[in-house]
Amino acid sequence: MPPATPINVEDARWIALSEASERLATARSLAAIVDILRETAREIVGAQGIAVVIREGGHCFYAAEDAVGPLWTGNRFPLETCISGWAMTRGETVCIGDITLDARVPQAAYAPTFVRSLVMVPIGKPEPVAALGAYWSDVREHDPAQVRRLEALARAAAIALENTRLIDTLTQSERDRQLALEAGRMGVWTLDLASGKLETNATFCGIFGFEPDHPLTMEELRAAVHAEDRAHTFHTIDNSIETGEACEVEHRLITPQGGIRWVSLRAKPSFHPDGRPRAISGVLTDVTARVTMEAERADFAAMLEQRVEQRTAELIKAQEDLRQVQKLDAMGQLTGGVAHDFNNLLTPILGGLDLLSRRNVGGEREQKMIAGALQSAERARTLVHRLLAFARRQPLTVQSVDIGLLLLDLVGLIEVTLGPRHRLSLTIAPDVSPALVDRNQLEMALVNVAVNARDAMASGGTLGVSLRQEDGHVVIALRDTGVGMDEATLQRAIEPFFSTKGVGKGTGLGLSMVHGLMAQLGGALRIESTPARGTTVELVMPASQAPIERTEVQPPVPLAMHGKTVLLVDDEAVVRASAAEMLAEFGLRVIEAASAEEALAVLAGGARVDLLVTDHMMPGMTGAQLVAKVARRWAGMPVLLVSGYSDLAGVSGTIPRLAKPFRQRDLAASLALVLGDRS
Repeated sequence: MPPATPINVEDARWIALSEASERLATARSLAAIVDILRETAREIVGAQGIAVVIREGGHCFYAAEDAVGPLWTGNRFPLETCISGWAMTRGETVCIGDITLDARVPQAAYAPTFVRSLVMVPIGKPEPVAALGAYWSDVREHDPAQVRRLEALARAAAIALENTRLIDTLTQSERDRQLALEAGRMGVWTLDLASGKLETNATFCGIFGFEPDHPLTMEELRAAVHAEDRAHTFHTIDNSIETGEACEVEHRLITPQGGIRWVSLRAKPSFHPDGRPRAISGVLTDVTARVTMEAERADFAAMLEQRVEQRTAELIKAQEDLRQVQKLDAMGQLTGGVAHDFNNLLTPILGGLDLLSRRNVGGEREQKMIAGALQSAERARTLVHRLLAFARRQPLTVQSVDIGLLLLDLVGLIEVTLGPRHRLSLTIAPDVSPALVDRNQLEMALVNVAVNARDAMASGGTLGVSLRQEDGHVVIALRDTGVGMDEATLQRAIEPFFSTKGVGKGTGLGLSMVHGLMAQLGGALRIESTPARGTTVELVMPASQAPIERTEVQPPVPLAMHGKTVLLVDDEAVVRASAAEMLAEFGLRVIEAASAEEALAVLAGGARVDLLVTDHMMPGMTGAQLVAKVARRWAGMPVLLVSGYSDLAGVSGTIPRLAKPFRQRDLAASLALVLGDRS
């Protein structure tokens, strides 16, 4: 058999979350739920500590923990003085990257612990009854996937708590019913078969609705039994007298006041020595409460079954949401990896074409072909940026952007997205200010809205895109002629995972992502819709007074660097060769290395190097790790980090960077920034 494929850490944590959710679904007590959270939460989020906090009136009780050092188990704190209380009273997740910078953190309580950053998630809706905290010993930006896993675990725990509460309620109701039956008063009666005289006690008379000292007769008793139960009741009694066996029968009786009661009658005959029946005696119990409770229990059981089915459906949906998140994460990783490889491929292409263009290779015809190829390469670079934006490998880069030009550039992509059965119209108002946006993320948001519009116009239609200025904001409106949404659907349109497209036809994350982007930019998302008339989605962005950022002629490398030595590190030979050619044109002497380890060997061998230019993603040691080693051993050496990813998680923001693919002017600009102060 082939060896099993190893499971990476992220997959293992999602699997652990799924298993914990299944365990929570079967938990039947608060203690069991707390134990499951204590045993699993730390592994699921990769934290160094977790704590389970129970809300007790106005206090937070730290019920359990699993951590590398002691926290606060067994302690109680006022709600208003701790982070768990803040999360529970507001029903919001709290993410704190550095506890020393957050005024909500009680520093005195945290000082003795290892905690330097945390995430606290409330448990229960609409009013949280507990909270789940995860703690780390370092200052960090919390991974959204970790937060989503912790929130998903909290939702599963909330469902388990609600199920436990319902089961406890049912158990307590059953206990109360038993107590009511045991404490119920019993009436005692005897019927003399020869004389027909009936003797009863006060309780018996009271059950029938008479005064305690009322001389109840057999005729009154017979008349009090409900007409529908009379024949069966007295047949049971007669059969007991005939057979000598004890009897038991439940029936209804009608009190003098007209009320109906349920009673349980138990009796057994007695006989003369010669075997003749003498009397029949027994007890009578008012079981109205029990019968009523049984009916209520049946109703309650039906309701409980419905609630359990509902909770189970919610759990299944939560698991499906997890699968959607995992699928999107996998798509993002795949897309990001493909985009990174494309960047590596584009770097020598773009660099080589740029070199041929600057050297005026060939005649006019050849130069036109080179210019066309350069234009295609630049379009490919833009496409890769869009892929990286989809993969969430691009940081949010807010700048002043001409939205009109952006829409004109995006027309082709939107038309391809809509397809041949749909028409696109574009209206741009005059004198619209630039907007403060992230260009790549805004493009993805517009494509998401266009996809929704296309799906809403299954039989074809028109998507009208317009741009206007409104009260200090720039507004892009997208109006489709599709099926529209009713009020209930409109209210949920931006909910994560909510989709009207059917199973497998949409993630339900498109509009929620657009809404989140607009919120990050300080703008808003507005949606208006009418069934059968279409939908209008408006992206409202803050207008900018700053000049539009345009591509300028890049400054040359400082002249003082001419003749200096550059150590160039890249595991891709063709990328390394292209970059080496560009650097050589600046008058720099280039030493090439195919790996970080080879570069360290060059430096350790005594080579005189004035600048280190290194790729980031390489087998073995990464570029960032190489830069860190160089900084420790050869302090002060200028460095430039090159990568096909714009977002380098965990890499210091102080390290100068250059994104692939790049042209010589891009490299010149980066070198000018790195070396300008040293020239």
